[in-house]
Amino acid sequence: MTTPDAGSATRLPPGRHKLARDTVTTSQIQRLHRAAFEQIAAHGYHGTSVAAIVAAAGVSRRTFYEFFTNKQDCFRAACDYFVAAFDTDLRERATALDARHWRTLIHDSLELYLAALADNPAAAQALHVETLVAGRELAEQRTQVQAILADRMHRAHRLARQQDPALPPRSEEVFDFIIGGIDDRVRHCLQTRGAAQLLTLLPLLNAATLDLFGATEHR
Repeated sequence: MTTPDAGSATRLPPGRHKLARDTVTTSQIQRLHRAAFEQIAAHGYHGTSVAAIVAAAGVSRRTFYEFFTNKQDCFRAACDYFVAAFDTDLRERATALDARHWRTLIHDSLELYLAALADNPAAAQALHVETLVAGRELAEQRTQVQAILADRMHRAHRLARQQDPALPPRSEEVFDFIIGGIDDRVRHCLQTRGAAQLLTLLPLLNAATLDLFGATEHR
């Protein structure tokens, strides 16, 4: 799954064309979403201006203000769009996983999550790093990303206790700890090694999750 491309693949043909207004609007909004992610990932939230987003998207400043009130509004909309697409894509790709052994479900769910972020480096950087400095108003977007993985971990734990009743119950705080730890490692990797290295976190995250589920105590 990838975010909308702000490049030539989504640009409208020059001059007059017969595209429907809805098609034009969708193209412009998606290019602005992508441009916001790319500019914020490259220059930071506070270092990015509306002018930079407009230039990267290849639309006019007037067009920008037809859709958004300011940079924050554009960034929030881009985050919401990505999170919704991210959630739908992961749910579709993970449907076949639910019938597997719970250990496989954990491993494959984490792999899908990391791979989806690695495939969208600008969005991953924006959501996991820049939302922390963008202000309290954008904290919800980061929480939405965490909630996607939390849903997978809850599902895995329910399956684990069905398949292995000896496993202990876990409080909500334990799940918060798991998700917080994963979020921290993802952010650290993005800041130090880049999105392309996210999948190298899989062995660590998988082992840590198994330990917190109590699997080490009940082999």
